Amino acid sequence: MKSHVQVARDTIPTKEGERSFYYTLPPANGEVMPLVFCFHGAGSSARSHMGLTKMHELSETEGACFVFPEAVQLDPNDPMSKQFNEGRHKNAAYQHEVDDAGFVMSMIDYFRSLTTIDEERIYVTGFSNGSAFSMKLAIEYPEVFAGVGGVSGPVVKEIAEEVSWPVSMPLIFFMGEDDPVVPYDGKETPEYLIDQLLSAEQAVMLFARSLPFPVEEETAREGGVTRRSFYSKDRAVEVVLYSIKDTGHTWPGGPLKQKGNVCRELNATQLMWEFLKKYRRKPVS
Repeated sequence: MKSHVQVARDTIPTKEGERSFYYTLPPANGEVMPLVFCFHGAGSSARSHMGLTKMHELSETEGACFVFPEAVQLDPNDPMSKQFNEGRHKNAAYQHEVDDAGFVMSMIDYFRSLTTIDEERIYVTGFSNGSAFSMKLAIEYPEVFAGVGGVSGPVVKEIAEEVSWPVSMPLIFFMGEDDPVVPYDGKETPEYLIDQLLSAEQAVMLFARSLPFPVEEETAREGGVTRRSFYSKDRAVEVVLYSIKDTGHTWPGGPLKQKGNVCRELNATQLMWEFLKKYRRKPVS
């Protein structure tokens, strides 16, 4: 998955001040270009997320623009105050009304000025807080995004309560069953750093409800991985959960130095992109 595409950095003005992001922009060669947002986890950074996922290395071979935005760190003494506003009341970004969604929309305009974006193939992906934020964006802006990929960050409960699906929304989601940071089962107990989120299964079922009836389901198990898939009868849209035994708050196939065991049976980056790139945004009536 090596790539020679250069990673660039730029900033744009927002109500929070100048905000930065990294991106890859391979030659368009006269073609419209998919746009893929990749959001880091709480207390992390855009560059760390590139190292975790290696998604930017897909850019040249796939002819897609991958964008790694930087969250705002609200307290210089507290790395965990650097999170995207995914809707949790305990998140400093929520408390300070950080307009991360507005930041994303401004970045879309920025890339429209650089190249010809495929408006039907704008995707959101992320890890942990970045995953929950990606799901929030897909829920609130179905007229913009064509699909979601997430790892270890289910939907915020309050966001889920407000969902009314105007279109189907493809989702691929991975989570370790022994996650020590975010509860896999959604049960809030003191040992977890993050709460106010749905369980992994609830989050996936929320997106499965976007599919047109009748909805069919398949479950497959191999090793420590259970793949649960929901799809419309014509298989035009799918929602998938990968539940992974004996793994923690980690990116499958990523570096070994993460919070808990790392799944070596899957490569979340490759699976996520192969899943997402099939989908085009459906018109919202």
